Amino acid sequence: MMVRAVPPTDRIDHEGEAVVLVGAQVVRLSALATTVLDLAVTWRGDGELAARLVAAHGPPPGDADPQSATRAVLEQLVAHGLLERDETAP
Repeated sequence: MMVRAVPPTDRIDHEGEAVVLVGAQVVRLSALATTVLDLAVTWRGDGELAARLVAAHGPPPGDADPQSATRAVLEQLVAHGLLERDETAP
């Protein structure tokens, strides 16, 4: 999965987290989600993002697969309109 950040209407950062305005919707982002948006200024693959998130925040809890956990976060950010997905990428 390839994704790229969609610039929000407005963004306020505080202590590693962010609050963004997307259209008329206000969304509070965790530190992990904020890192994803910062990394995805250009097109990024989920494998690369997973590796960078583990380096920045540590592995996901339990025995969760980092790439699967990253995909779940990416899907949520796509649903909120904060990421766009390249449908042509494998």
